[in-house]
Amino acid sequence: MEKPWYKQFWPWFLMLIPFSVVIAMIITLTIASGYGDNPMVVDDYYKKGRGINAQVEKVQAAQALNIEFTFKQSENAFTLTYKSGAPEQFSALKVSFYHTTLAEKDFTVTLTADAQGVYRGNLPDNEEGKWTITITPFDDSWRVTQQVQLPAYRELAIKPLTYGV
Repeated sequence: MEKPWYKQFWPWFLMLIPFSVVIAMIITLTIASGYGDNPMVVDDYYKKGRGINAQVEKVQAAQALNIEFTFKQSENAFTLTYKSGAPEQFSALKVSFYHTTLAEKDFTVTLTADAQGVYRGNLPDNEEGKWTITITPFDDSWRVTQQVQLPAYRELAIKPLTYGV
C-alpha cells in the first residue's frame, strides 16, 4: 500500500520553496520598515526645482558682475580677496563650507573686510578633504560656489560656475 501524500517527501519539498520566499519577504519588509522615509524622494518637486532656478539666477548675477575671489589658506586660517568685481563698499560675506560626504562637518562663517579689503577666517582642525565653498553677500543678491580640495597649498581662484549648483 502507498503512503498518504502528507507522509511523502516531494509535496513538502515543493511547498517549502514558495513558503521560504514568503518568509524572506517578511524579513526584508521588517528590515526596510526600520529605515523610515527615503530622504532622496522630494514631496514638492516643483518648489525644489524653483529653488534650484533661483540659485542659478544668483550665480548668473555674480557672473554679470564679474565677481571672482582668491582663496588662500595657511594652517587653520584662510583669506578671501576680490580678484575682480569688487564693490565700492565692502559688505559682510557669508562663507559656507559643505563637506562632500559628511554633513556634520559643514560650517558657515561670516566675514568682514579689513582696511585692505581682505576677508579673514578660521577653519576647524580637521578640514581635510573635498569641500564645496559657497560665498554670498549679506543681502544674498549673488552667489559663488566652487569645489576645492583642502588643505589648499596654493592660491585658488573661486569663480561663479553654474554647473553643480
